[in-house]
Amino acid sequence: MIPPLPQKIDYKIIADALEFYRSRGYTEMEVPWIVSDEAKMVTAPEKDKPFRTHLGTLVASAEQSFVELMLHHTLRAGKYVSCTPCYRDEIRDDLHHCWFLKVELIDVLSEEQLSNGEINLQLNEMIESAESFFKRYLPIRRKETREGVDLICGDQPWELGSYGFRSYQHLNWIYGTGVAEPRLSIALSKQPKGYHLSTFPRGEYGEISKIEEEISELKDALSQENPIMALTELSDLVGAVQALLEARFPYISAEELLRMTEATRRAFKSGHR
Repeated sequence: MIPPLPQKIDYKIIADALEFYRSRGYTEMEVPWIVSDEAKMVTAPEKDKPFRTHLGTLVASAEQSFVELMLHHTLRAGKYVSCTPCYRDEIRDDLHHCWFLKVELIDVLSEEQLSNGEINLQLNEMIESAESFFKRYLPIRRKETREGVDLICGDQPWELGSYGFRSYQHLNWIYGTGVAEPRLSIALSKQPKGYHLSTFPRGEYGEISKIEEEISELKDALSQENPIMALTELSDLVGAVQALLEARFPYISAEELLRMTEATRRAFKSGHR
């Protein structure tokens, strides 16, 4: 019997996660979606039933993909991020499915980092990055586990990501969830609605992300056919643009920006640049 399909995956969240973690120093890379039994075994629970193909086993997480690369000595020490499908022999609740899409983080540790005792430091750095990402969408808290740390959705029991340290043979790494979809979308759908019907990542005031947030909220207001809300979002958008101007171009005034706007309008009106 084919398992039920999960809720629709929000690919904008996936793209947002990849961009976010790249900005935090993770190198994005493509990794294999089919791995050897050895790579699968390193992270899989004992009772896990593998999804086999004639080429190998479908990954349960990109962590297994990274392990495969490490076993072949093609992955150097460093911080990496990748997105792959995940296939698992489990359907525990409406947040966990037989297959889904996940952005995975890994920090391959060097011998120097190990000898300097940097495991906890690097692990906490990864968790803080993931916390910063999730907090752009909803409240989050930490929960200690036997393996490491889980990030939990606010006062709910929903686990959105797991983080810890692993070693195998001569290999040592820190692993963690960047974001899993549709798990985050499902958690967001259970949150009470405010002004907006859609959910957007919160931007940082003075950065492009805040402008992007205000544009998304403007689109949502227009989709609700709410002109007063749309005008409010337009006002917020102007404020976000001004904040970016002050942060990145403090030597340029808003009046000078408007002067250029008028020049552009004149050029479009005349049809001549």
